[in-house]
Amino acid sequence: MPQVTIDPVMMASRFVVDVQSVISREKDPTETGVISIGSFHAGTSSNIIPDEAVLRGTIRTFKPEVRARMRDGIERTARAVAAMANAPAPDIVITEGIKAVINDPALVATAEKVLKPAFGEKLSLSPANTTSEDFSEFGDSGVPLMMFNIGVYEEDAWAAANKSGTPLAGNHSPLFAPVPKPTIQTGVTAMTLAVLSAFDQRAGAP
Repeated sequence: MPQVTIDPVMMASRFVVDVQSVISREKDPTETGVISIGSFHAGTSSNIIPDEAVLRGTIRTFKPEVRARMRDGIERTARAVAAMANAPAPDIVITEGIKAVINDPALVATAEKVLKPAFGEKLSLSPANTTSEDFSEFGDSGVPLMMFNIGVYEEDAWAAANKSGTPLAGNHSPLFAPVPKPTIQTGVTAMTLAVLSAFDQRAGAP
């Protein structure tokens, strides 16, 4: 008897689709912003319309003002979807979460001077990305920081993946299988060089 219900699955499904308009129409297209719904729970049976749907997701931005605008858009979209279905106002909880990791330019430049001779052409600057990392708490507290990534696969496997266009498994995949010894050696070498270069920079500071 769907005609006598307010269907939260329909509303939640509409919200998941409609909230992407916050990205495409309310956020400046030149600014980075991501809204992803990673958890959708509703009901326990295939033939019963449930009482509620619970969605959980994440917001990723580089700038606080972009994040604030997206938060406002998410809340308005959720309320509008409920109003369209003549449903009670939704419960909306958005926690602050962690901020973007912003590498310190001076620290990066200092580390690059020692990492480039050690790794040569294997060293490259990574483009900005929206992965989540609480390392940002150091930078937000005023501590200069630099976050870097290291490769974890054999060069042959990496070359084959690039040639075929099939990416290797990342660190949250169940198929992630780094090669232990060279990965650890590379990480230890890079970290040691970067830390020592930071000490040298501090020692030479006025």
